[in-house]
Amino acid sequence: MAYVITIAQRKGGAGKTTLACQLAAALAAKQIRVAGADLDEQQSFALWAHVRAANRDADPFFAGVFEKRIGLSSAVRRSRGLADVLIVDTPPTADFDVRRAIGAANLVMAPMQLSPIDLAASLPTAEAIGAAGKSALFVVNRAPAKSRIAAEIRAQIDKYRLPVARTELGNRTAYAETMGTGAGVVEVAPRSAAAAEIRALTAELFAIAGQFRKAA
Repeated sequence: MAYVITIAQRKGGAGKTTLACQLAAALAAKQIRVAGADLDEQQSFALWAHVRAANRDADPFFAGVFEKRIGLSSAVRRSRGLADVLIVDTPPTADFDVRRAIGAANLVMAPMQLSPIDLAASLPTAEAIGAAGKSALFVVNRAPAKSRIAAEIRAQIDKYRLPVARTELGNRTAYAETMGTGAGVVEVAPRSAAAAEIRALTAELFAIAGQFRKAA
């Protein structure tokens, strides 16, 4: 059965789909079989996968993304034997579908920016993850180089004891540029700072998820 990573965050624009796409590409590059499930109405993760299929040669380690109409249960079932990891992208809500996706996860990853609004949105997300008894990893996204408010938010994160990844993703154009091509930064710009960030985050993921660590 695939190891399920659910990407969840109640606030829109936090970077859930970007994280889902970049992780999918990075895992495939490590020769780990990965599939996705897109539960968001916008279907951006699924669209990225369609563009990837059109623009690139067949990838034996990327099985594509199941669309919302397939449903979570069917996506989990269909991923058996097809993928080692299933990445689930969710809408920016706290509705039943998101709670089910959290409940189905082995690990919930939640991107957040260093702003008071993002921190406020992250607390209910953390509560939902805790209520489901699931492991969480919050990922700072679009991290500014240095600012007073960012330092204050980091202090608040420590206060609330949110499990935060050591790796922070910077505010880099490379992430947005690859989204339109169906690729990941590790594939098209392997020597970039963005690729280094994604590789470091993937290494943290391997340390957490022993089920597929050997495949790396």
